[in-house]
Formats: sequence, C-alpha cells, structure tokens
Amino acid sequence: MRRLWPALFVLFVFALGVWVGYLFSPHGERRPLKPVPPTLPEEYAESPRGEVPLNFPVPHPAPRAVVSVIIDDIGYKQGDVKRFSSLPFPVTLSIVPFSPFDLYSARYAHRMGKTVMVHLPMEPNHTGEKIELLERRTRGMLLTGMGDTALRRLVGKELSRIPFAVAANNHMGSRFTASARCMRLVLSEVKRRGMFFVDSRTTSKSVACSLGRRLGVVVLKRDIFLDNSRTEEYIASQLEQLARVALKRGYAIAIGHPHQVTYRALLRKLPELEKRGIRVVPIDYIYRGVLEGRYEGCL
Repeated sequence: MRRLWPALFVLFVFALGVWVGYLFSPHGERRPLKPVPPTLPEEYAESPRGEVPLNFPVPHPAPRAVVSVIIDDIGYKQGDVKRFSSLPFPVTLSIVPFSPFDLYSARYAHRMGKTVMVHLPMEPNHTGEKIELLERRTRGMLLTGMGDTALRRLVGKELSRIPFAVAANNHMGSRFTASARCMRLVLSEVKRRGMFFVDSRTTSKSVACSLGRRLGVVVLKRDIFLDNSRTEEYIASQLEQLARVALKRGYAIAIGHPHQVTYRALLRKLPELEKRGIRVVPIDYIYRGVLEGRYEGCL
C-alpha cells in the first residue's frame, strides 16, 4: 500500500492541474466576463441628424404646466447667442440661415445645451420695395412668386444649413404662410427631415396648422409674443399671460427676440414661474408631449 502512495499523489496532482486549467481556460464556465459599456437613458441618447433628439427628460415631480420660450433672430451677432445661452433655463434658439454667425450660433447653443431651430425667412405682406429691402438684409427669403422646384430647393438648403436643428419656424411670413401651395412644400420638406414646425402666427390667415394635420406633420403655434413693446414691465406682463394660457391648456409657447430688455425680463420672471409650478422646457419637450398624447397640437 505504501508503494501506491507516490503514484496516487502524482495522479491527484495531475487531476488537480487539469481541473484548474479547464476552469480558467476560454472554455470554462467561470472565465472573466468582458465589461459591458454603460448605456445612457433613452432620453439622453444621441439621434442622427434629421431626427428630433428628445433629450429633455420628463420633469419630476410633474409640473402644473410647462412653457417654452423661443428666441428668434439669432445669428446676426455673436453676443446674442452667448447672452441667451447663458440663461439658466432651457430656452430654444431659432437661427436665421445664412446670417453672419448662423453656424457659430448653432454650434455654440448646442454646446451650451440649448435646443436649436431654423428661423426660415418668409415673405411678409409688404410692398415690393419694402420686400427688396428686407431681401438685402435677409438672404434666402422664401417668396410666393417662386416656382415649386426653386422653392423646394431653397427650403431644403436652409433646413440643411443649421446643424443640430430639430424644428423650423417662420421669420415674418404673413403672406407666405397664408399660401397653401407654398406651405405644403415647406411642411413636406420639414417632414422629410423628421422635424416639426412652429407657426409664429404672424397672420391669422396662416394655413400651417390645417395643412400639418393633412400632411401628418406636427405643427405647434405661438401663443404669446413677448416683446412687441420693449419694456421690462410689458414683457413681464406677457409672461404672466403665457402662464395663464399654460395653466389652462397644459402648455404654452412664447416667442421673443434677442434684446437686452428681453434677457433681463426672462432672468427676473422665469424663476417666479418655476416657483409656481410652471416649468420652462425646450420646444422639443412639447413636441414629444404631442406625440405621446399628453398635449394637443395645433388646432
């Protein structure tokens, strides 16, 4: 028996070595797992260009109502985008394509976490002479006299010009937005890019809402103009009106412009709205609410 001990010991060591080798081999059940990269919540996931990046999470706790503030006419001065991007609220910045600082403004606003839109220049109800003056200041104005091909090409060029844009709204356009032919072309291009449209409502004759329903494009509309009168008291009163609309309907949309007085009024008044349970949200939050059935779109 004693003669068998060395052989048994060698056999035991050999079996142990085989078992350990299998355990840590690539075929063993206990091989180390590869680390799984962390995944971001869906709300923060990046979207391909042309799709709306729904990057603003649902506020918790749920607010009494929400408001979105769009600042138009961004792109003419670097200081405008810097000033309004510094606001501690998710305002939305609408940038005029081919304005002197359009690309700079879009990239700066995006880097600062602000939602970006395209501010499409459209023909207003003015005399030919006044429109010529406006055209010299605003490159690429969409005109009702353009043919379908030229109009479609120009709209596509302007929508593609502004990086990170999730939607478009009209700059002026009291004559253009009343034209069913012209707005059908615009909304079709908006839809093709997976965007949505905000009607600035520069005329009560706008056909954007009715056409949007027919074409399957989400159209939102402006409720309040903030700064038709450039005084802080007037803008504060308009923000109060915005709050009343929001509390009645669940949401409301305001449009302002990059004036110093508008900035000061927003800085002073928006914290008051938030204390009353009225949350400031980017425009794509309201868009998502329409898609999910929480809000009604343009009626």
